[in-house]
Amino acid sequence: MQISPDLMNTIMVALEVILALTGGFLAALWISLVIWTFRDIRSRTRDIFAQLLATLLVLVLNIPGLLLYLILRPPERLTEAYERALEEEALLQDIEERAVCPACKRQVEKDFILCPACHTPLKKRCPECGRVLQLRWTICPYCGAPQDGAGSGAEQAAPAEEYLHPQAPFDEEEMETAAWPASGSSSSFTSSED
Repeated sequence: MQISPDLMNTIMVALEVILALTGGFLAALWISLVIWTFRDIRSRTRDIFAQLLATLLVLVLNIPGLLLYLILRPPERLTEAYERALEEEALLQDIEERAVCPACKRQVEKDFILCPACHTPLKKRCPECGRVLQLRWTICPYCGAPQDGAGSGAEQAAPAEEYLHPQAPFDEEEMETAAWPASGSSSSFTSSED
């Protein structure tokens, strides 16, 4: 049985078309693998040498080069590393910013006046405006009233009720008759009134 030349010619043309399409697909696949590798390595490292090496590996070795690249590539993208670094920094900042009682070292809230565990004074109230102040402050930044004690030992030995229930501001008669400590705040307070 002999195949006619026309049929043989048609089969050869069909085979050439199939081979051309297959070759075109394989060439497109090869180019797309090279482009994908270049984009992927650019998202994983800023090192130009590593980017060129990975791209050339896939360009020269094709599928085996891609497998080698997938084994050797950096495990995380730059954006993932940046997000992880931000999360770690936020956690560290949160840990550093947490207030701790100086006496018992337990965590306390920033706006606590007393430590709920050991009753150590953490802050004080201004007798004039009633705002919460740091123990070491000698003047109220809100109303300008001088503070007595400024974190001395007498301040820390004061009863808890003084910190929890501030006194109402003095009127002028009570201010003149009030007994101020001899630390000099009386004279500076009365001189500011005159």
